[in-house]
Amino acid sequence: MRLAPADRLRPVVDVGALLRHGDNTLEIEVATPLINRLRVVQLAVFGAAARQAHGLVGPVRLVPYVQATVG
Repeated sequence: MRLAPADRLRPVVDVGALLRHGDNTLEIEVATPLINRLRVVQLAVFGAAARQAHGLVGPVRLVPYVQATVG
């Protein structure tokens, strides 16, 4: 199942409802700016453009939590 993109200003995604007992596989996909691709494919046009630093800032962590009813 695909999730909506994470908010870049608060990059936290709750996957708790998607996890099942046993092994789970999480795939993290990072989209990069188009200019990074164009600068190596279209050298004559975009070759002078600087590569933009983009991607994961830190490690991806799966942090366990517990849900409880407060009442």
